[in-house]
Amino acid sequence: MSRVCDNCGKKQMVANQVHRQSQWVQRRTSSPKQVNLQNVTITDENGNTCKMKLCTRCIKKMKSE
Repeated sequence: MSRVCDNCGKKQMVANQVHRQSQWVQRRTSSPKQVNLQNVTITDENGNTCKMKLCTRCIKKMKSE
């Protein structure tokens, strides 16, 4: 199952987690950050419905319009 927003194309990002063990030694490990996707049913002007996976930012934009 793909974790990509159908509207904007936002997908998983990779962030660095920094381990500070002492003053001179630092380790960095990459950790994946998932997108907050929701399954949404959208109805257009003609009454047609479609199911989409949208990120919460796109859902907020659609509600304000």
